[in-house]
Amino acid sequence: MARIRTIKPEFFTSLTVASLPVEARLTFVGLWTHVDDEGRCVDDARLIKAAVWPLDDRLSTDVELDLKRLSESSLILRYKVGERSYLAVRGWSEHQRINRPTKSKIPPPPVTPEPPPASEETPPPPAETPGQDASNPPGSESSEQAHAQLSEDSRQERNREQGTGKGRKPSPPASQATQEMALPDRIDVERVCTYLAEWIVKNGSKRPTITKKWRTDARLLIDKDGRALDEIRDVIAWSQRDPFWRSNILSLPKLREKYDQLRLAMQREQPGTGLASAGQPIPSSISAADGAPLPAGTGNSRMTDAMRLAAHYDALDGTNTISRHLTGA
Repeated sequence: MARIRTIKPEFFTSLTVASLPVEARLTFVGLWTHVDDEGRCVDDARLIKAAVWPLDDRLSTDVELDLKRLSESSLILRYKVGERSYLAVRGWSEHQRINRPTKSKIPPPPVTPEPPPASEETPPPPAETPGQDASNPPGSESSEQAHAQLSEDSRQERNREQGTGKGRKPSPPASQATQEMALPDRIDVERVCTYLAEWIVKNGSKRPTITKKWRTDARLLIDKDGRALDEIRDVIAWSQRDPFWRSNILSLPKLREKYDQLRLAMQREQPGTGLASAGQPIPSSISAADGAPLPAGTGNSRMTDAMRLAAHYDALDGTNTISRHLTGA
């Protein structure tokens, strides 16, 4: 029964494979789909020809020649158990990841099989130790070259992924904080992020970390959404003074997500204050006016917000006209 197997680009750059005729290479690849989940099959050129070359005019004698070349290159192991002949793909378990493998009905190779004849291109594999699967000799360099990284579970692939290759020490994982932190972007982006962060601290919360995600959303808010800096400043200040929104807007991504809702709510509650005066730069931090003490008798939350907003705009134009008007002074 044919099976789905894995092949990687490194197969085509293997010097061992490249030394074989094209027909032998294709027979080798076809063997992977023909052998069982432990890399074994009956060593009969007629059966292999029927499985690998069913629609071609090749003869079983041609396939036998392919198998001989593969054996001489140490890519397969041909062996006998009793009177039956079998073959096994060398390095199979190192190069193919089988999901829920079926146990092989074919006996494994003998513990100390006779090594294949040596060729000029490929040295013979080292002798195997007792108890070792002959179909997977660890020192067969040609086998590893032929199957190099044929699956995600190969030894070379695992070493690369886990950082355990020879001559390399695994790199320590970067901390989450280091991964999240990013270098400063633009001045306007930094001011927006810092302004919101300082408001959050002023409201009694822990100072948030200005991450790459913060800066990205601030940049998109300015560039893609087309929001003016003075409008962003007013929306931040209003949301952080509002008893409901200041507990919900604790990051720049959340501010951008709820921006239109915040802007409209601010304009409904305080008509005419949705946009700041043109030309006023967004502060690099909260000014003294933003947190200025309120006059006595202004405990109502709406009056409190109105007084703070008035103090903010008085500070911008250098007068106290709005504050005096609200307090009757």
